[in-house]
Amino acid sequence: MVYKQSLKNLLPEEIEAWVLSKGYPAYRGRQLAEWLYGKKVEGPQAMYTLPQSLRDLIQQEGNLFLTQLVNDIPTSFADSQKFLFKLTDGEAIESVYLPSKNRRTVCVSSQVGCALKCSFCQTARMGFHRNLSAGEIVDQVLQISRWIPENITNVVFMGMGEPFHNFESVAQAAKIMNHPKGLHISARHITVSTAGLVPGIYAFAELPYPFKLAVSLNAIRDDLRDVLMPINKQYPLTDLLKAVKFYTQKTHRRVTFEYVLLKDVTMTIKDADILVSRLKDLNCKVNLIPYNMTHAPYQMPDEEEILAFADYLQSRASFPVTIRWSGGRDKQAACGQLYTETKREEYA
Repeated sequence: MVYKQSLKNLLPEEIEAWVLSKGYPAYRGRQLAEWLYGKKVEGPQAMYTLPQSLRDLIQQEGNLFLTQLVNDIPTSFADSQKFLFKLTDGEAIESVYLPSKNRRTVCVSSQVGCALKCSFCQTARMGFHRNLSAGEIVDQVLQISRWIPENITNVVFMGMGEPFHNFESVAQAAKIMNHPKGLHISARHITVSTAGLVPGIYAFAELPYPFKLAVSLNAIRDDLRDVLMPINKQYPLTDLLKAVKFYTQKTHRRVTFEYVLLKDVTMTIKDADILVSRLKDLNCKVNLIPYNMTHAPYQMPDEEEILAFADYLQSRASFPVTIRWSGGRDKQAACGQLYTETKREEYA
């Protein structure tokens, strides 16, 4: 369900059609799309190439002001930065800016809260509030890009929510981000992550865009995954891996498995051996994620344990193994952490 009707929900050609429907020539729609997505201007009165009557109409009907940054604006963007956005209905979402040597990545949310109840996830403590519209997803990138001196190169749907529970809005947002007259981000630089919603993986494989898929695996035994990620009871590992194999064969693209490292829980030699066995026939890589401690009853392993597990796994695996070292623990960068540790009245 689209919560808010907004011009930011629309692809550039759909904006052009909207402008045509209001009695203006098509080129005005192209100008409007350029103002929104190219120049990243949301105030219609600043769109000086448009006639005043169209600017007034956009002010009345365009609904361009979807998110409002409410935490302090960082003074430097050399490191990871968390953003807290207030929505027009008073809800709030988080996004993260993740710079690296060659990439400037924004991690976006797709829902307010989440319904999946993963036991290690801070967002799960919120429960599910609602889906975001495509425009509210796109606006996270637009807002952050106004503060970043260089262009955003990558977007990952790994923030609050399960993207495939909001499939239509997520797909539309990704198309707008990829569109040459939209945000013009390469489709291969847009990654959607799922906790294992199997029907969504099959649907995602059918999209005629080379978007990338990541799967939050986090455990390779059903008994443990049932505890960590209750969605596994509905879509167990055999079904999940079958869907992933379909995706890799259909798209000829590699999938990334995200595997959270929980001290004394997911890091045994047995787990590593099963990972090697069950993933050996898949076109994949495994991204190990040291747990970012929140209030869940789990602990982060120390660096020696992380490296030992990674080395053992890579020595036996036919697939690449990487470690995602967090640069944002001091910034409340665990998904949902800034939201749940900020009292609502502080940004109401």
